[in-house]
Amino acid sequence: MDVDKMHDCPVLATIQVIGGKWKPRILWRLRDGAATFGELRRIVGMSEKVLQENLLALRRNGVISRTPVKGGDIVYVEYRYTDYGLSLVPVLDAMGSWGMAHAAKERDGEPSAARAPRRRA
Repeated sequence: MDVDKMHDCPVLATIQVIGGKWKPRILWRLRDGAATFGELRRIVGMSEKVLQENLLALRRNGVISRTPVKGGDIVYVEYRYTDYGLSLVPVLDAMGSWGMAHAAKERDGEPSAARAPRRRA
């Protein structure tokens, strides 16, 4: 994203990195610590190809790292946050808290602001 255009909506820069159907789920799982490809696939529940694409995109943005680990005769790969990626955890925590509050509000039958007509001040 062009830095000159970020003043319009800096949130968009964040969404471009973490947005989509699967990246938030991957990042939410990695908050608990490193995970292997297989663990992510089972927990997040997507195809290998889609998982590979999403992990690669997060790696290209410097959010997660991929580290080969030798466990006896087996070598496997772990994914975890980079130091830079850890700066997203408070953002994800805030979004998660808002999401839980919103889900509770919807469950309790309170009207959603998203459904209410917007008024101009």
